[in-house]
Amino acid sequence: MRIAVIIVLVALVAVGGVLAWRAQTQVAKPPQKETLYLAIPQGLFLPLTKVMEKYEQAHPNIEFQTLVDTPEAMAQAVEENSDKPDIFMSPGGHEIEVLRGKGYIVPETEVAFGSYDLAILVPKANPGKVKTLEDLLNPEVKAISISDPDLNAACYAARQSLQNLGLWEKLKPKLKVTGCCMSSFNWILDGRAQANVQFLGCPLDPKTAETAEKQKVLFVCGFPHDTFYIPRNVAGILKTTKHRRLAEDFISYLTSPETIKFMAQNRMRNDRDLPLTPGPWGPAQEANPAGAKRAGA
Repeated sequence: MRIAVIIVLVALVAVGGVLAWRAQTQVAKPPQKETLYLAIPQGLFLPLTKVMEKYEQAHPNIEFQTLVDTPEAMAQAVEENSDKPDIFMSPGGHEIEVLRGKGYIVPETEVAFGSYDLAILVPKANPGKVKTLEDLLNPEVKAISISDPDLNAACYAARQSLQNLGLWEKLKPKLKVTGCCMSSFNWILDGRAQANVQFLGCPLDPKTAETAEKQKVLFVCGFPHDTFYIPRNVAGILKTTKHRRLAEDFISYLTSPETIKFMAQNRMRNDRDLPLTPGPWGPAQEANPAGAKRAGA
């Protein structure tokens, strides 16, 4: 009888030890992290990386997944991939408006920050002898490489400007639409085009841009500010997100005046010297500028 009691006690102790070990294991196990998936244009990757690091420090249970590419490729990924980002960021605003028009973006979540200017880039030798927008009509300019102006924000803004200046239709025979902004830039690197339309400071890959622009490319002229809308970075939430609350919280953090100022100090462009505060976005913001009148109208 005494032996049986001892056996029972030993068994109870063993069971208790296992239960205690399991309890300790469950307590020690860290909570599962929540993942926020961001589509980030290449030109914003550096400042956004620093912002994500700061956000993660304040929210240790949050981690980020990122899609970093040209704006055209990111928009294509939203339409074609089953795994869609929670937040889309457009450099210039038009890409996100295209996605909104197709029903992918929650309109009221769109927020704008920073700003861009337009630029004409040429090969360093400037074979087209381009110094002004009107010089794009020079016979030496055989090809002007651009991205799709129905999708790419820089070329959408450039088309708006050139239409207002009465140059768009005249230049149409020279315009060569390429797959994305980076491929259109490559056309002036390898001599296929004598001029290229970009945002000032682009192309978007810093390692490529800094080397190529210094050695092979010149900025020759901009576009009159009163002939095109003000392109801005725009962030918005996709309707397919399963993390709406978290996405809203991050956009609120991202577009706070303090964070916008921080990004401006870390290579985010604000070419139009706008206040470092968030702004609204939608069709009204990328409409033809007030007072602008199309040539011949």
